[in-house]
Amino acid sequence: MSLALQQLLVALLVVACALYSAWRLATVRVRQRWLELLAALPGLARTRWFGRLQARTRAQSTAACGGCSQAASHKPRQG
Repeated sequence: MSLALQQLLVALLVVACALYSAWRLATVRVRQRWLELLAALPGLARTRWFGRLQARTRAQSTAACGGCSQAASHKPRQG
């Protein structure tokens, strides 16, 4: 493999990892804004995976603190 191709591959991997990290660390509001901006790209808004991502992000915005799974330590004590 040539040196230029290796550098291109590494650059693509670094950019992909940086985008993934930014997505995971962003708030739901910021994620929704990014999705609104990406929906303006032709053809992207009609794809199935993009629609599922928008629906999942929308569901996260409606789930407040009580939306997570209820662990035994978070349940009110009896008595």
